[in-house]
Amino acid sequence: MGLAFIPLLAPARLKGFGSSKVEHLHTPVDPVSAQTEQINASLDAVRLEAFGGNEVERLKVRAAARRLLARVETPYERAWGFCFEQPVVFAALQTCIDVGLWRSWTRLGGEKSIDELVKLTSPTVDTNLLPAFNVVEETAEDRFKPTPFSLSIGDESTKVRASLQAATNQYIATSKNLPTYLASISYQEPQDVTTNNHSSSDPEGLNFFGRLQKTPAYYEAFTGHMEAWTTWKTPWTKVVDTNQLLAGANLDSGSPFVVDVGGNTGIDISHVLAKHPNIPVGSLVLQDLPEIIATAQVDKKITTMAHDFFLPQPVKAYFMHAVLHDWPDKKAKQLLENTKDAMTKGYSKLLVYDIVLPPTGASISQTTMDVQMMSLLSASERTQEQWNNLLTSTGFKIVKFWPDPQQYEMVIEAELA
Repeated sequence: MGLAFIPLLAPARLKGFGSSKVEHLHTPVDPVSAQTEQINASLDAVRLEAFGGNEVERLKVRAAARRLLARVETPYERAWGFCFEQPVVFAALQTCIDVGLWRSWTRLGGEKSIDELVKLTSPTVDTNLLPAFNVVEETAEDRFKPTPFSLSIGDESTKVRASLQAATNQYIATSKNLPTYLASISYQEPQDVTTNNHSSSDPEGLNFFGRLQKTPAYYEAFTGHMEAWTTWKTPWTKVVDTNQLLAGANLDSGSPFVVDVGGNTGIDISHVLAKHPNIPVGSLVLQDLPEIIATAQVDKKITTMAHDFFLPQPVKAYFMHAVLHDWPDKKAKQLLENTKDAMTKGYSKLLVYDIVLPPTGASISQTTMDVQMMSLLSASERTQEQWNNLLTSTGFKIVKFWPDPQQYEMVIEAELA
């Protein structure tokens, strides 16, 4: 066997389009074939750079492309993709990560032959080991060119490799186990954060966060995945009018303007500093567990604070991005109670940046995240009504829903009732 994975990851070359001019002159034009060529030409003309960095418009076309594929595939082709193509492509991606191919190829760049690609692996693979998914571009027989995606896997700064590794570590195993687990609990909605689908699939019975704490490599991959995911999303400072919030803030006493609760490595709080560079020191606080805060690299104007958000809060203003969706209502209410107890009525704000499921037309990103939260954490995404019930039951009132222009999340502005 050889680098058979590379042909699997590359689009098949188109052959048979070299017919002579004479043959074309004497061959009747098939109107259906002509229409197909016109459609293909239009689709092939769509390029990322055409959107000029406009994420909203790009995502509209991405969603349309998904709908197109769902319409033109037969039911069996769709089943084949789920059951056969996607699992083996992911296996190929992970194997190439394991042997260091993407990292080495990204470093060197350029078109390579199969033999040249073999030399980039460590340990060196059998020349026949390296099955078309457009991960790399096939340029000739046994010759391939990297794509932006394959280059990003080898570029550690993108965290794409970390996202794929996190799937290998936890996401795929829990998804595979989910049907069996749901059957074992008679298809009731999972609520237990300790004994759940993840613990059922984990070799030592650990829940999701327990596994992250015990296995540094898993923690590193998950943290990288969260960084990549946060970077992909619309910065919350482009969703909420932070100038309006800042206008009513009392910063003279050293009180914080925004505390990012469970803020991981600090991407969200850094967005605030980028928008308000002259904000006083002490106004921005990043909170997370000690092991995360120890590795966070943020501007010196941002105060870092180790804190467990299930304990009483020591400060007064709060922002939570993709935190509450990790927890079922019982635990989410505990977290909100601790936050509420530290807030000042009429002054403090709670800003929750999370998915708000629409009543119809939820995107594949929103729906798969909903199932993934159930699979990993016995949690879920929430509708607007569910968010309202959760917050009002813990003593808050919702002031406004600020929609993300990418239509993925919303910022929920709330205050004490």
